Amino acid sequence: MDKSLGARLARHPVIATLYGTEQLDSFIGSAAEVGIVANVELRKLQAVVAALTRAGKSVIVNIDSCDGLSQDKGGVEYLVDIGVTSLVSTRVATVQRANRAGLVTMQKVFVTDRSTWPRSVKAIEQSDPNLVQLMPAPMLPHLREQNHAALPPIVASGFVCNEHDVRQAQAHGAVAVSTSDSQLWNLNRRAERATDRGKGNQR
Repeated sequence: MDKSLGARLARHPVIATLYGTEQLDSFIGSAAEVGIVANVELRKLQAVVAALTRAGKSVIVNIDSCDGLSQDKGGVEYLVDIGVTSLVSTRVATVQRANRAGLVTMQKVFVTDRSTWPRSVKAIEQSDPNLVQLMPAPMLPHLREQNHAALPPIVASGFVCNEHDVRQAQAHGAVAVSTSDSQLWNLNRRAERATDRGKGNQR
């Protein structure tokens, strides 16, 4: 995984997921340092990426959700051209292409039951991503230790509803969670404020 992205996730392990552009200002004003951008119109994508980059945010583009890019073999190269450094996809070929282009890659896998897990592992082995986005997050505790050892760092996603879910995911080996719940984007900031209040009471 890219060292700068790893450092950002270590500081703030909640990744903001943005569907469209409605929550751009909320993300920019939040403590979250990394965001997944999805469902943004192609004509607006470059401006969105530029605005978030200027705000000091790290952007991961969900290429599968971008009409005009998801099925285009030149889609990865277009993202590189507009300054994107990271992408997420369910498609092995897309992740492989992004790896060759030098992007930080995250493969999204959906695990509905134990029977689908071997197929997911095989796909991850083929694509060799930097990160794995595991959905849904409640599946994480059911992974065996050897599964964790064989996988890239895991981002848990889906049904991350509160602080307990975030901490549970971390306790079971996730380096981060991703969520569209903007209240969780400031999780670390709230913890810092509580710590500061505690220090003040001790004075």
